Amino acid sequence: MKELIIRKFEHTDVDAFIRISQSSFAEESIAAGITPEDFELETRRIFRWKMIPYRLLTMLMGVKWEAFVAEKDGVVVGGGMYIGQKDHMTLTNLMVDPQYRRQGIGQALLVKRLERLTERGFPYVTTQVLETNTASLQNLRKQNFEVYNQYSVYEHDLPLTTRNDPALAIREVNSSDRVLFRNMEKTITSPFALFVNGSAESQYFPSGWQKLFTRFTGYSRWIKALVVEGETIGFLGASYHRRQSKGSLLQPILPDKHLAHLPAMIQAAGSWLADSGKASMILEISDQRSEIRDYLLGNGWRKTYTWLELIKWLDEQARPNI
Repeated sequence: MKELIIRKFEHTDVDAFIRISQSSFAEESIAAGITPEDFELETRRIFRWKMIPYRLLTMLMGVKWEAFVAEKDGVVVGGGMYIGQKDHMTLTNLMVDPQYRRQGIGQALLVKRLERLTERGFPYVTTQVLETNTASLQNLRKQNFEVYNQYSVYEHDLPLTTRNDPALAIREVNSSDRVLFRNMEKTITSPFALFVNGSAESQYFPSGWQKLFTRFTGYSRWIKALVVEGETIGFLGASYHRRQSKGSLLQPILPDKHLAHLPAMIQAAGSWLADSGKASMILEISDQRSEIRDYLLGNGWRKTYTWLELIKWLDEQARPNI
């Protein structure tokens, strides 16, 4: 029997990768609203034409990524990748053929990616796992990953019941909002999580290349600033993929003192998603924001998943003293 080989993903591996996804689709992907059918269509679209359009767009956006496959006896039996910007890389899309599990393949793919990231000089790497995925958590802890953040996902059917808030006005965001956005974000986000994940600023103020990439990948976005009595009190964004029945809300950038306006903010985003034909929407909220959690659970939202974000320091000198 041939030894296990971990090598870089090639465009000729697409069919094998899709085959594995159909029998070994990670619960994490389903939790993120991605079905095996969506994954197949997205993968074929991204990797057609030998991946040239995707590589070009990601390069122009400053996104760095690599994918790897596990091959045994000449058969691709697993895969995984990492992706990110600047110094922040994230491990994603780990899948192993069920017939080849419990043979150390997932761990080998993990180690290979960590070695590659270390070679490239990245100071740390993150990943996210459902808190119920004990097997993955065990593998990650073997490699000295540690939990640094936790958030939960809540879902509500659309359309929402109308919430009137005469004081609230909604407008488009503009470049002059950036400083206010960053200041608000600091008041509601853990300093460590903000250091590791970076600001959500690029999600609310996308570059031209990001907008092009969003269209290329089939997404539409709604990004607004919220105003009360002439004062901008917060920001909210929503998005959906053209093939998915659910829409998503970004974590609201809204200080606690303005939480009374949250229902109307969510209503506005929900109306946009409902008008776009979405059947439900999901909202991710840090478990530290208990007031928002209590509001959601008391108003028809259902908690679906809790995610753990983990980090491994590839360079201990990069660890902040926060």
